[in-house]
Amino acid sequence: MDNEEIAREHQMILDLAKSNKRRIDNMEEEQKELRNLTNAVAQMVTEQKNMRDDLAEMKIDVKQIKEKPAKRWDSLGEKVLNLITAAIVAYMLAQIGL
Repeated sequence: MDNEEIAREHQMILDLAKSNKRRIDNMEEEQKELRNLTNAVAQMVTEQKNMRDDLAEMKIDVKQIKEKPAKRWDSLGEKVLNLITAAIVAYMLAQIGL
């Protein structure tokens, strides 16, 4: 091998090393982006879990709010029934002279 061939092979090796370095740098950047994406997804999962818990609480609260008027009507119906019963008993007692 003469000096010219050695220089050419040396240059090829240097070019290959530069190419490999560039590829490694690109892979490191992609790896960093992938790590950032993984962290972002993990954070989203945590936030979604918190939102699911909050939603469950809100569903319970809404259910209680929806049931409140029904409880009032039930209570009102019970009071009206008691009032009618008391009126009937009072009328019957009045009829027999008590």
